[in-house]
Amino acid sequence: MDINTPKGQKSLGYERDAVCLFLKLYPQYGFIETNKKTPAAIDGFFFLAGGDQIDYAVEIKTRNMTKEMLRNRFGNTWLVTHEKILRGQQISDLLCIPFVGMLYLIPDKTLYTLKITDELGKFVIDFGVENTRTQETINGGVAWRTNAYLPMETAKEHQWNTRQRADYARTR
Repeated sequence: MDINTPKGQKSLGYERDAVCLFLKLYPQYGFIETNKKTPAAIDGFFFLAGGDQIDYAVEIKTRNMTKEMLRNRFGNTWLVTHEKILRGQQISDLLCIPFVGMLYLIPDKTLYTLKITDELGKFVIDFGVENTRTQETINGGVAWRTNAYLPMETAKEHQWNTRQRADYARTR
C-alpha cells in the first residue's frame, strides 16, 4: 500500500496534523482513526468527548497548495474521487451520521471542513462529476478516474493563530 512508502507516511503525518488542529480548536471532540494498514472507505470518525456515540464520518485529504491556489487555480473546488464520496455517503446512510470532508492545506496550515451529507446520507451540496486524468497515488503515476469537484464556498475554515501554532510545534 502507498501509505507504507516514505511519501505515504509523510502524507499520513499531515493527515494527523489536520486532526490535531481540529481537536485543539474543538477540544469537545475526539477522533477514531480507521486502520491505516488496509484501504478503508473513510479515514475515521469524530465523537463528542465523553459521549458514547459517533457524530461524523470523515474523509481527510491533504494538499500541498495555498488558499490562493485553491481559489484561483482550482476555482475554489476540491477534487476527490467520486468513489470516495459515494462510500462516505453509504456510511452516512447506514450509520445515520453526517459525512464530512476535511481538506488540509499544508503551506498555510489551514483546515477546511465541508459537510457533504446529512445524517440520512442525503447530499447537502451540489457538485460536479467528471472523468479526468489525475495522479494515480501519492507516489505518482497517472490514472483516469471519475472525480467529484466539491465546491468550497460553504466550507468552514479553521486556522491556528500564531500562539497555537507555536504550542503545537513544541509538542512535536
